[in-house]
Amino acid sequence: MAVKAIFFDIDDTLCDRISYATDCFRAILTEYSGIDDPVLLEAVVQDCMLWDEFGNISKDHITGMLEKTYGIVLPIDNFPQYWVDRQWQYCIPFADTPETLQQLSGKYRLGVISNGPGVPQRMKLKQAGLDHFFSAENIIVSGDYDFQKPDPRLFLEACRILKVRPEESVHVGDLYGRDVIGALKAGMQAVWINSQTRRKGGENVLKINKISDLLEYF
Repeated sequence: MAVKAIFFDIDDTLCDRISYATDCFRAILTEYSGIDDPVLLEAVVQDCMLWDEFGNISKDHITGMLEKTYGIVLPIDNFPQYWVDRQWQYCIPFADTPETLQQLSGKYRLGVISNGPGVPQRMKLKQAGLDHFFSAENIIVSGDYDFQKPDPRLFLEACRILKVRPEESVHVGDLYGRDVIGALKAGMQAVWINSQTRRKGGENVLKINKISDLLEYF
């Protein structure tokens, strides 16, 4: 069956999370850590990125590791919420994302399926200059529902909103256990984007290294 719609994850799919998470950690530590040695500051930033595990761990773990490893106690009462409120301000797209979406938008309906709180996730797209590729209702964020990826209900809801069948749809994302599994369980095609090119496996689905690789297939 012909593909009619392509859905995208945001972080590390459309947008370069490693770059903007690094910038956000650097800004926070510059403001609050009291470190005046730029070399030490960069070491702490890089450790924060390791502890962050691509955004898949509680930010309380990072503040705990900062205190345990460097004796740094950030004067922020609710760091996980502070991070959500601040991180989107640094969001940038991958260099090839705008042109890729431009070309795909002429042939397919485009949507977003993302985990996270509704407003900040949408603000990432606006900050990255990508929001005009998606109508507001086509941005499906788990924070607006009682379930999240990989629950197939989120993917099926996205298909319902775009008025396409799952088998007519493709979802592109970087996390195998959330994006690939969820899409396949919903009956959609899945594309696994591995922008870091360090993860192996996944031979049973289409794999790409950058978002513009989609243009070779769609």
